[in-house]
Amino acid sequence: MMIQRTLVAEEVLRPTEQGRSRPFLVRDTEGDIYVVKGVDGAGRPALISELICAELGNRCELPIPDHGIMEISPVLLAHCGVEKAYELGGGPAFASLLLEQAAELRFSQVSSIDEVLQQRVLLFDIWVNNGDRQLTDLGGNVNLLITPEYHLAVIDHNVALLELETPDWTKRHVFSGQTAALDDLVVRESHISVLDSALSDWDTIIDLLPDEWVYRDQGDDTTPSQPTLKERYQWLSRLNADDIWRNQ
Repeated sequence: MMIQRTLVAEEVLRPTEQGRSRPFLVRDTEGDIYVVKGVDGAGRPALISELICAELGNRCELPIPDHGIMEISPVLLAHCGVEKAYELGGGPAFASLLLEQAAELRFSQVSSIDEVLQQRVLLFDIWVNNGDRQLTDLGGNVNLLITPEYHLAVIDHNVALLELETPDWTKRHVFSGQTAALDDLVVRESHISVLDSALSDWDTIIDLLPDEWVYRDQGDDTTPSQPTLKERYQWLSRLNADDIWRNQ
């Protein structure tokens, strides 16, 4: 599922029930409903992470919902009557298709997920430093959905690629049980080759980013959002370095 370059908002429905980046449900002009995060709610760096990780995830054969960049008219926001809808303003927003029949993955369902997919999700999250996918029998914030047919959906990467340092959260990752499998060099390489191929599309991916996200402030095309795109790419390029596996 690849990005649709531009979606156009028709109706802001309501805020979602969860989400630190304060997303909203928005219907587009085609009648589809999306979970939408705006610049004034999530911030530019988070939206950059969302799009980059969704595009990389697609190329890594992860089940990422359809997504796009949504244009939301200031006039629509001014007249929609939804509380705090102004947080969708400030420029283009990131939109991920709502999977209406899906529910958050429960700990008791983890064993139903294909082990190879578990390994790929775990490795991908280590790669992009997405520590926001934690779940144990005591609960957590998993950011994975499962459909009635037990199909997985991988969502929410707004904290990825922000703190560029060696992760210390992997033991709490929902699929941490696959860590030992990734110690097998043959298994690891089968996944790394896919991630490496995805990164080769870096220039194509960042060309999708709106200028309004890339720079720190609207109207300022000289000061990049932090971390910069160059810093993010350098972080991802460590894929074949030994330190990515150290302390996992």
